[in-house]
Amino acid sequence: MQVKNRLAIIMAEKGIKSISELVRIFEQHDKKIARRTLDRFYHNENNQIHYDTIADLCEVLDCEISELFVLTKEN
Repeated sequence: MQVKNRLAIIMAEKGIKSISELVRIFEQHDKKIARRTLDRFYHNENNQIHYDTIADLCEVLDCEISELFVLTKEN
């Protein structure tokens, strides 16, 4: 099994068109996150992610952790 994130889907549902726009939304919430971190997360290229980053993503995107991640079968 593999953990995947649904960031791209959540962004689309909320009308967020780009990582740059998401970075600006983070800044509006007085949160800091590196664009590279969001890029890697968006493309499911992370091997790990800090709990604080997950909490910030959920807060900024107004979603639950269970909406952000799914468990999939490996191919």
